[in-house]
Amino acid sequence: MNSDSRTARTLSRAGAVVALALLAGGCSPPELPLVAVGKGPDGDVRALLRPCSDDALREVVLLRIDEKGDEADPAALDHWSARPPGTATGEQELSLFRLPKGWHGKAGSATKLAPGRDYSMWFVVGPDDTVRYKGTVDFTRADVEGLAPGRWWADGKAMSRTEFRARADDAC
Repeated sequence: MNSDSRTARTLSRAGAVVALALLAGGCSPPELPLVAVGKGPDGDVRALLRPCSDDALREVVLLRIDEKGDEADPAALDHWSARPPGTATGEQELSLFRLPKGWHGKAGSATKLAPGRDYSMWFVVGPDDTVRYKGTVDFTRADVEGLAPGRWWADGKAMSRTEFRARADDAC
C-alpha cells in the first residue's frame, strides 16, 4: 500500500465519521431569508412569505422574542401560530394582526407592534413532523416604521418587493 492510497483511505474514513456524527447528533433545518415584513397601503403591517418552488407551507409563527420584564401592552402583538387550510403553496401575503380566511390559529386582538421589542416570524416546510427548511425574518417596530412605501424588511435590511423575491429565489 502506498502513501497516496493510505491518505485516501484515511480521508474517506474521516468523511464517514463526520457524516455519522451529523446524523447521530441531528441537524437543524436550514433557515432561509424567505419572509419579509412591510406596510400595506392602509398602514397594516404585512408579511410576505415566499417558499421555494411549489413547496407547501405547513405552519407560520410570529413571536416576540425578547422579554424586558415590564408589563406588556395588551394592544401590542405578542405571538401567534397558524396553519393554512389544505395546501398553501407559492407566495402568500398576510396581515400580522389578522389571519387569512380559513387559516387555523388565532392572531389575537393586537393592533400594533410593541416599541423596543424584537420579533421573529417564520414558516416551516416539510411533511408531517419533518422540517425541510424554515423561511425566517427578524425585525422590530422601528424597522417596519422606517420603511418607505413599497419597501419590505428582509434579511436585515429594507428592499423592494422585486429585490426580496430575487433574494428569496437565490436562497432557494
